[in-house]
Amino acid sequence: MEKNKGVIPKNDLYKDENSLKGALFSSIVFVGGTIVAFIVLLIVFYMIRI
Repeated sequence: MEKNKGVIPKNDLYKDENSLKGALFSSIVFVGGTIVAFIVLLIVFYMIRI
């Protein structure tokens, strides 16, 4: 029997959307958190120097 390869069941579509949202959230948290932590670290070093 042949299957239709072009048809995506709705359940699979929602799983992909949720995984993309999770990937976006984790990327924003980790990348943004790293940038903020680095800036805070630079400010702390600058304040200690003065």
